[in-house]
Amino acid sequence: MLEFYCKTCSKSGCKKCEHVLSCYQNEHNVIPFKIAVDEFNQNVTKVMKSAKEIKEKLEETRDTVTKERSDFESEIQICKTAIDLQEENLIKKIQEKSRAMMTDLDKFDKQNKELVDDRIKNIDSKLTKVNEMLPLINTMMNKPEETATIICHEVNINAFREEVVESKYDETINIIAPSFIPSKNLDKVLDLEGIGKMTNHERVFEVAEDKLPITVTMGQSVEVKVVSSSVKSVTSHLFTTLINESGKQAATEVKCVGNGEYRIKGSCHLEGDWKMKITARGEHIKGSPVNIKAEAVGLVHTINDIQHLKIHDKNNKVNDVILDKEGNLIVSSLSKDVLKFNQDYSCIGRIEVQEDVQVSCMHQMRDGHIVYSDALNKTVVMCDDKFKQIRTFRKGTLKNPSGLTVNEETRTMYVADRECHCVFKFNVDNGELLGKIGSHGSKEGEMYYPFGLALTKDGNLSVADCNNNRIQMFDVNDKFMRIICNVSYPYFVAIDCEENLVVLGSYKMTLFNKDGGFIKGDNYDSYNSSIMPSGIAIISNKPRRVAVANCTNDVIIFNY
Repeated sequence: MLEFYCKTCSKSGCKKCEHVLSCYQNEHNVIPFKIAVDEFNQNVTKVMKSAKEIKEKLEETRDTVTKERSDFESEIQICKTAIDLQEENLIKKIQEKSRAMMTDLDKFDKQNKELVDDRIKNIDSKLTKVNEMLPLINTMMNKPEETATIICHEVNINAFREEVVESKYDETINIIAPSFIPSKNLDKVLDLEGIGKMTNHERVFEVAEDKLPITVTMGQSVEVKVVSSSVKSVTSHLFTTLINESGKQAATEVKCVGNGEYRIKGSCHLEGDWKMKITARGEHIKGSPVNIKAEAVGLVHTINDIQHLKIHDKNNKVNDVILDKEGNLIVSSLSKDVLKFNQDYSCIGRIEVQEDVQVSCMHQMRDGHIVYSDALNKTVVMCDDKFKQIRTFRKGTLKNPSGLTVNEETRTMYVADRECHCVFKFNVDNGELLGKIGSHGSKEGEMYYPFGLALTKDGNLSVADCNNNRIQMFDVNDKFMRIICNVSYPYFVAIDCEENLVVLGSYKMTLFNKDGGFIKGDNYDSYNSSIMPSGIAIISNKPRRVAVANCTNDVIIFNY
């Protein structure tokens, strides 16, 4: 008699079973067989119930779609009869118009049948899969050793549940329900002067023209806005396909955001040219297809002539890069020379800093002012766009300032100090010291060699806590919130428009979502083994692109 079941090995045995004895010796999860059977049967019952619910939902929806199709065909027949009767009472010269009318009506009928046939095929396909799974699941009763198989079935069943049972699956039957019923509006269909004309009243969608065409990084989310002039239009009337030149397709999602506006999202998982085809009632809406270009992730360009463009301190390495209000790159290099590059990465200017300073980390403010860390004088300076000094911030308080950022709503400037192991706060308008965040240590809220800083849209502060190998976040009241992620020696952090965190460490750039979930990481070695990052600027949102200041005297442009 089977008396034991090993969850670790998914095997059953009796008291004398050598395998069970071995499982006990190896401290496996061994439980009484009866308990294992009970647990397994509960799971099987749960899966069976889910499968039956899906089957019932599919059958119910299929019946509804079939009825709607029959009703629509009846309406078509009424229209044809009305047209024939009216044609008999009209003069011969309008017979050609009558035939054209019939052609249009048949066209609408054909389009509707094709849509319904596709819908029924889709339902039948799901019914077939569910019906195939039901007997397979039923045969596994009282067989806990089939745990792996039932888990696989459960994953498939749950996928169907999300699509069929828990979603508004049957709303899509509206696709075959005409908003204009000819037989109930014969006075409008049949005018006194002739047969009249048929009009498809659902052709009310069009692609919004802003930000077209679209360029993204491979794998980046694509969003297309569609607007409608009819409040009666529904999401289920829109069909979308995201396809590339070789015929590969990607999933899309249509969401109504209200006031006749819809958002279609997708993601191009391969490099190259894509098209998002958007149709309603079997025809392309205005502006469809939308052209999308997916660029490869990786190295885009290298600005490598910086040393020769400078006049002073040519050997000083590149130290930081920012994006100014006009979209130009501003590059500092612990020198009196600050260089400006346009969006084609060509040098368009050189600014000579008036004071005896070493421009280190920089931050661009919305009003055009720039704040930067002065590595020579151990202070922070605010200047205009020509680097003419406006004010300094508490010289003598800071010992080794590095990364800095400004909350322009609260007018608070944050400065990371590597030697004081904290972040200082200043009033950006008058230089007043407002306090500090953190202290030397490795506990939550403490810091060890903080370097880069970045602010979220909500004003929360992200700190690259370099020697503690982590990114910490503090709220607007300086209270520790959480450790977002752990990264080996993070020097800089930037936050893009999707609130993803781009983290620069030694030889590696890593991307996390706003909750610290890992998205991907890129080793610089795959692009250039000599890269030593010293600053970062997000220079484009679509495609996602960053400029990385490199201590080897150049600036590297990456798609990420």
